[in-house]
Amino acid sequence: MARRFAISNVRIIEYRPEYRQAFQDINYEWLTRYFEVEPYDRIVLTNPERHVIEQGGVVLFALEDDVPVGTCALMKHTEVKYELAKMGVTESARGKGIGRVLVAAAIERARQLGAETLILATSDVLEAANHLYKRLGFQPARLDILGPIPYKRHSIAMWMDLRDGE
Repeated sequence: MARRFAISNVRIIEYRPEYRQAFQDINYEWLTRYFEVEPYDRIVLTNPERHVIEQGGVVLFALEDDVPVGTCALMKHTEVKYELAKMGVTESARGKGIGRVLVAAAIERARQLGAETLILATSDVLEAANHLYKRLGFQPARLDILGPIPYKRHSIAMWMDLRDGE
């Protein structure tokens, strides 16, 4: 599924095996900058087919001139609840609106999957990402909306009701 959005040389596509390494690299870039790569990060990032796609989720990529510059995953929790996870944009591509296009595409794709609720874990440290999430309609939530948190790093939760505005 290739779609064109507002940025003319950027397109959003679903997972392809040739972009497996980009999924890992883009996420390792922001994880090592702000935190550390934890065991659960490694599990998901080294095998997105098994831990995201085979579980009913989706991995999206933002390609700029056919080069992966952003990615995110929609991880299925229940038939109507998905988590936006592993969202990152390469440092060289930040500030161009790619993150906004990528998250907007993830929200649209979650609706297509039948999600009624979209949740995410983030950190107070990730100010730009949190600003983006709020701008796109995510609201603060209790941490327990995520279920057990597999990270040592401090997390906060946000959520979006996808039934609104339909």
